[in-house]
Amino acid sequence: MRVYLLLVASLASIFSNAVLAQSMEYTKRLSGSLDISTLGRVSTYDLQSTGVPSIDQGLGSLIESWQFNMPANLAGPKAIKVEFVMTVVRKNMTDEKYIVKRVELFQFNTIPKARRPQTADELAYCERSDATPRTDIICSAILPAGDALAVSAEIYVAIKKTDGEPMVAIESLNLYSSQNTKILSKSAREAKAKYSQAALVWAKKNSQGFLQGKEQFLTRVEYVQSSNELLWRRQENVADAPAAWVNDDFRAKTKYVSQGNLEVIVK
Repeated sequence: MRVYLLLVASLASIFSNAVLAQSMEYTKRLSGSLDISTLGRVSTYDLQSTGVPSIDQGLGSLIESWQFNMPANLAGPKAIKVEFVMTVVRKNMTDEKYIVKRVELFQFNTIPKARRPQTADELAYCERSDATPRTDIICSAILPAGDALAVSAEIYVAIKKTDGEPMVAIESLNLYSSQNTKILSKSAREAKAKYSQAALVWAKKNSQGFLQGKEQFLTRVEYVQSSNELLWRRQENVADAPAAWVNDDFRAKTKYVSQGNLEVIVK
């Protein structure tokens, strides 16, 4: 599933079109690794720097505070090695305040419950809109059809289990460009519509694979037109108000994402 959790750094800025309710933010994806003791505590860790010492210190304290439910099938008294990717957001480049939006944990030597399609039949399944949902395949996201858009998008999609088909809703939709320039309002309007629709269809297709028995899940998808090497990506949140069930409680319960049986104890 790791391929569907990629982020690319880029830039966007506020534009004057009042029809789109947006807010600027800066985001960065940090990679790291850690060792978890047999008691479920972090014994050692390594984290990519944000470039801001005070934020690095705060994130380090957060990581040291993590506690994990250890997998029941862990054989022998040995530590677990984990790689992780952390998404950090702040309002501007001078602000030392931040929020951790998402933490993705990848336990070493764990076979994912869901994977990319590999066979011709699996690829054909991904192309069918009427196929019975599968729990073992996560289909790739593709750029919307039609003319290429001037902006890229990062979208978080909320998924909720129901007695029937799972519900899906946009949690946030951020647009960014490859250069330090304003996004034209006409491009933003078209991009918002196309990317929202594409993300919802993609999440609906893969909802069973993401849920894996969970009651709810928050996934992310990125539609990339171009990339850059900025330290922090500047982007515009142009999403409408999310569904009522996509609230702070939902976000808190879906912030940590992992494959296998490794789970963070959320306090």
